[in-house]
Amino acid sequence: MEVDLDVDLPSLAGVQRKVVTRILQAGTSSVHAATLRLEKEFEALTQAAVPGRAYRAWKSVRYPRSGAPAYQPVGEVFVNGGRRSRGMMAYWTRPGMIRAKSGKYLAVPLNAAKGSYLGNKITPAEWERIFGAKLRPLFRPGKTPLLVADGNADRGGFTRVSRDRGKKGKVHAVPVFALLSDVPHANRVALEPAIGRAREYLSVSLSRRLGEIGEIR
Repeated sequence: MEVDLDVDLPSLAGVQRKVVTRILQAGTSSVHAATLRLEKEFEALTQAAVPGRAYRAWKSVRYPRSGAPAYQPVGEVFVNGGRRSRGMMAYWTRPGMIRAKSGKYLAVPLNAAKGSYLGNKITPAEWERIFGAKLRPLFRPGKTPLLVADGNADRGGFTRVSRDRGKKGKVHAVPVFALLSDVPHANRVALEPAIGRAREYLSVSLSRRLGEIGEIR
């Protein structure tokens, strides 16, 4: 018995291209969705554990940006900013220790240091510039040394006052920074479980999208 098959090769090639395109699109869409989901979860975890707006440092990028089908789609979640931002996030998300160099101290902001727009990221030099007051060390036997400034503590953090007490009122040595030789990381935000959930979501999302490809015409 002989059978003659008439195969439309151009049509077959067209169907093949459509199948491949839909598979690649499923992969790209899944990677994009999983990346955005991970970014939002990092934000939520950070906002719940870290005071202020540190959670806003999380950003993500997805390639290709257009969301077009790609053989190697990529998603990345990262800390947006310079060394200070990355160091801040490492402090909250990783175990570790911050140590001062060359026998110096780390200046840790206290309440009086946080009354500026820089919040708890402020340095002693920045504090002096913003508040217009001078810091001086205060060493106390058996206690944590401090950087203090002459003035008054208030709801805004600090108010500079003249040392002429008879005219301007009482002046206090207000603690502004604690001087520490080392500081352990807070490590309050666990990222690895969120990364594991994102991987699981990616797998489930890709399987679902592939199952929805259906018949190709």
